[in-house]
Amino acid sequence: MGKFARLNHQSRSEVSRLLLVTTNYWPEPTGIAVYTTDLAESLTVAGHQVTVLTSLPHYPWWKIPAEFSHLSEGKSSHHGVSVIRANHLVPPKMNALLRMRFEISLWWNLRRVSKRLLGNDFDSVMACIPTVAAGIIGRKIAHQCGIPFGLIVQDLSGAGAKQSGLRGGAVISKVAHFVEGKALHGADGLVVVSPAMRDVVVGLGVPQSRVTQINNYSAREISSSDKDLARSRFDWASDDFVVIHTGNMGAKQDLENVVRAAMALHVGSRIKIYLVGHGNQESKLKELCEGKENISVLPAVSDEDYSALLSAADLLLVNERSTQMEMSLPSKLTSYLYSERPVLAAVPRGGATWKFLDGVAELVEAGDPVALARKIEELSGHPEKLGDLARRGREFAVANLSPEVGRKKYLDWVEGLIASR
Repeated sequence: MGKFARLNHQSRSEVSRLLLVTTNYWPEPTGIAVYTTDLAESLTVAGHQVTVLTSLPHYPWWKIPAEFSHLSEGKSSHHGVSVIRANHLVPPKMNALLRMRFEISLWWNLRRVSKRLLGNDFDSVMACIPTVAAGIIGRKIAHQCGIPFGLIVQDLSGAGAKQSGLRGGAVISKVAHFVEGKALHGADGLVVVSPAMRDVVVGLGVPQSRVTQINNYSAREISSSDKDLARSRFDWASDDFVVIHTGNMGAKQDLENVVRAAMALHVGSRIKIYLVGHGNQESKLKELCEGKENISVLPAVSDEDYSALLSAADLLLVNERSTQMEMSLPSKLTSYLYSERPVLAAVPRGGATWKFLDGVAELVEAGDPVALARKIEELSGHPEKLGDLARRGREFAVANLSPEVGRKKYLDWVEGLIASR
């Protein structure tokens, strides 16, 4: 736990017992799990006794990988955190019906396992959404125990389903809005991860005094290394202009837009685009990229190789569906900006990601593959601009996305919850 070395241990006569309910946790390598795992472990280092009620590892693969089959339902421990997992349905793809079945399965099984294994000896309960089931279960446990309930809003399923392009999204959006509202209004304190998310939550009637903004921070340790040395690990040519997109390959990432942009690049360019990760659109993307020399789909890399992967890039890419206006920020942004590599974002103008990156990244309108292709080509011929973008991104990350600052803010928020009893 060396990464928490700067976090002050708390001296208290009584250990505070905390429950975190979240669908995503270690060993999931990307997305919300990175932050919930870091939160639980940093609170443990700070002197709290933390239990996590969670699911089986399934994201972003939408299956349970064979290497994690030993993490079955029941109790275990990881880095000082007590982890209780529940078995549940994992749909191989996502539409409105399967999303509802997924949420119902999570709710039923987290509830079942909590009754059997959890107990009620806690000082505070936290839940992390967008998974509606986690918010409802967390609120129920806190209410039954008569203890404070804190909600960490990484995303909102109601807005997300409507904007993601899933078939039947409007129906699930209405159901999710209603159920999410119960968790939002039942929380004693809420954390949001962007100003846009704060506006949405307050707009839903949550008192502003209950809402705290804490930016997602770089929970992974990111170090920049020599580009050519990093490329040698992946057997990539040193004279190619390498563009990398990492993370989930789902509907809201709309990576077909990137494939179309690759097809719009001028013939003979040395531009190579790598889509690195997993997700429910992975197979489709592999089919679309088959036979194309300038774009490839690659599996996610280990934490040990992630810094090298970013260092191997000339340009790091964010891509969002054109309707993603009120969603939370992509978790990859913190690592991208810390890596001291330039960032290009094809995202909705005026949306949360656009506002967050304005001034520190190059921006193009979402859903316009030709504009994206031309911007990549433009940047490939301007090393000075790339260097300026890399510097600005790193300076912004150090000033605003520091893990030390983020962990301290969460610690203060949690201890404020406990004190509100």
